[in-house]
Amino acid sequence: MTEWFDQPVVPVGYGLLIEEVAASFGVGPELRAAAGLPATAFADPQGRLTPLQAGHLLRLGMDLTGEPGLGYEIGLRSTVTSHGVMGFGLLTSATLREAIELGVEYSAVRLPMLTLGLVLDGDQAAVDVRETRPVGDVRQCLFELFLTGLARMTPVLTGHGQHDVELWFDGPEPEHFARYRARLPPVRFGTGVNQVRFPVGRLEEPIDTANALAARVAQAELAEERCRIGLTDDVVARVQALLGSRAAGFGLDAVAAAMHMSTRTLKRRLHAAGTTFHDLSTDARRTEALHLLRGSALAVDEIARLLGYADASSFVRAFKRWTGRTPGGYRRAIGSAERYR
Repeated sequence: MTEWFDQPVVPVGYGLLIEEVAASFGVGPELRAAAGLPATAFADPQGRLTPLQAGHLLRLGMDLTGEPGLGYEIGLRSTVTSHGVMGFGLLTSATLREAIELGVEYSAVRLPMLTLGLVLDGDQAAVDVRETRPVGDVRQCLFELFLTGLARMTPVLTGHGQHDVELWFDGPEPEHFARYRARLPPVRFGTGVNQVRFPVGRLEEPIDTANALAARVAQAELAEERCRIGLTDDVVARVQALLGSRAAGFGLDAVAAAMHMSTRTLKRRLHAAGTTFHDLSTDARRTEALHLLRGSALAVDEIARLLGYADASSFVRAFKRWTGRTPGGYRRAIGSAERYR
């Protein structure tokens, strides 16, 4: 994990965006200095930071500005062009669906610690965002930053407003959210997922700036960039995608078979990436459990079966380790919070 966090893979443009927003709070060059970055760190527009440096810069930005909601602020001030050639690719895509598919395929070229997926849920579509590596105490800020920025892109790309866009966060509502509520689309907390959601019909909305030739050029540049920084095969993201879809269940053997490799090879490659199958499957089960308890009327024993537990009592014990509550207690607490919202 340490080796991965020390690889320069995060574009310096994101570091500049953090710095610019921090400057609006009165924090100047001391932010870059405190992060241990030289004054010339952002001079090369093609330069990159390591995930460790980017995370440290974000953490220090929150500390020095005294603003725990800095992620919302950065997301609100970001634009499609903040993402460089990725932004160009989004703007030249034919439809919102194609733009999202481009982001899903090449998200690692911008923020390799996150992975995206397009989820269809009845009459709703969602861009689902998950970690590919644990990101420590900047996790909440990173998701606030990224989801807010994604929500800002939708109206820019399609020419429609944010009235039918929602942000869903997996954790509880933070205290600093109240200061940003009026500047954001509708937000839900405690959903078990991190998503930007909107009506599924919007996926086929055309993008006014679409250009097929320019889109192919952007995709070729992104593919070249992905190879150049060594992100051609992210085994962690692939495992998370399989676990998140429940396509192969939550067992090591089934997931390894779906990835066309032996269990020994999969465990070795996950170890080299700084994680384990147990950690990834536990995280996926926890996420899915929270989502099902909140968003469905399924009985606890049925949820236990869907999550691959031998019986309901095993699931209840695991859920209490994760949250300190029983599944029923969590469901009642969520229902009570919704009634008083």
